[in-house]
Amino acid sequence: MNFVNKKFKNQRSGIALFFTVIALVLLTALVYRLCFGISQWKHRMQYMVDYQNARYACESGLKYALSSMEELDVNYISRPNEPDFSDLFTMSDADYKQMMSQWAYTLATQMDANGLAMFDFSNSRVDLSRSDSNDVNDFNTASDSNYLNFDANDANAQAGTFDMNDPNGMYVRGPYGPQWPLIAKPMEIEFGNAILTVEIIDENAKLPLTWAINSDANTQEASAAAVVTFCEWMQMNQNQIETITKELEQIKEIKPFTMANVKDVNTTAKSAADPNTPQTAAQGRAARRISRLRQRGKIKEQVLTQTRPASANTLDFSKIFHSPMLDLDMLAKPVNQDATRVESALKYASLWGTHRVNINTAPRHVLEAAFTFGGDAADIAQKIIDERRIKPFASIDDLKKRLMTYYSSILKTEPFITTTSDCYSIRVKAVSGVARVCATAGIKKVGKKVERIGIIIE
Repeated sequence: MNFVNKKFKNQRSGIALFFTVIALVLLTALVYRLCFGISQWKHRMQYMVDYQNARYACESGLKYALSSMEELDVNYISRPNEPDFSDLFTMSDADYKQMMSQWAYTLATQMDANGLAMFDFSNSRVDLSRSDSNDVNDFNTASDSNYLNFDANDANAQAGTFDMNDPNGMYVRGPYGPQWPLIAKPMEIEFGNAILTVEIIDENAKLPLTWAINSDANTQEASAAAVVTFCEWMQMNQNQIETITKELEQIKEIKPFTMANVKDVNTTAKSAADPNTPQTAAQGRAARRISRLRQRGKIKEQVLTQTRPASANTLDFSKIFHSPMLDLDMLAKPVNQDATRVESALKYASLWGTHRVNINTAPRHVLEAAFTFGGDAADIAQKIIDERRIKPFASIDDLKKRLMTYYSSILKTEPFITTTSDCYSIRVKAVSGVARVCATAGIKKVGKKVERIGIIIE
């Protein structure tokens, strides 16, 4: 009997222990779920705070950049003894590092005892619009020696093994000094808890996608050839080219590009009462009386003139190029497999309604595409690259004089090229915590006048 009682007590203890363990497991799971939910809520709330900070910082940075554009003085620099940016897009990481190592070695062998270059790598900028080319207040000036932090006594540099991972390393300067296609060094600004990065990009240095929707009979075929040339340079296969071409043809049916789009267009219309507009009996009698007087020639019909500015067409094109009608993901697909350098067709294509290419700032494949309109594209592109490194072209007439051999080809291409850019994009990125907000604004700038095309927030 005692044995039975003892066994029964042990069973009760085991059952109690079992239910206790289950209760503890459930309680632990409940506490974990509660803690996990609170953690998620805190992260979500923190992200919302970070996002609002980043959004506010991005909008403020964009306003600051837009207001500063009026005072921005854009000037070219001379780069006669440096590698050119024109062919960087064709280079792999290994080719790029080898080129930079060779350049570093060349610099090291041409340094004097004081560590100064025997030839001047900090040439003053070439200001094509003003005579006071020594304006020290212009932050685009190439006299800033910080762009080249090179130690002549560095054994690695002298051996031709320059470390490209060094943040103070060398880089190939673009036409304005910073790397292509920037017109000024990127600005980093602390805005509360957010970090702002502002970049100003030369859109005339890129291939205008408006060429792909050109409907002018005389240049339509050449425009299509220019776009195909560009796509082939960017290593796009036939299927990709056909897909992009088909999408652009659909855009062309909605909004074709003509040279008339780049000018203000005046439209006239005779004033007339709208028959659908409700009128009182008195208004109806007055309208009929005015109509009889017009028929007798006693009252002249009023003619209304409306002007549609060229910027309105530019805005139309920029909206449609940024719309889902164009597969931007295909254009953004990298053409190289390098970890540190990303090249894509989208990087070299302008979506902001431009129609001219700046020969002083465009890379080789964009130049060759541009001179498809006139012929001798490869030869002219090479000549332009050689000449502009010494001295940028002041005007198209200057181009004709310096490349007299190709006068007829330049004449045919003249409507599609320029020597001074007037279309820029301002890209602002704000990072606060884990939140990131980007905004890009397209603008037209002629002299001090700045006209906004549009703003896209990512």
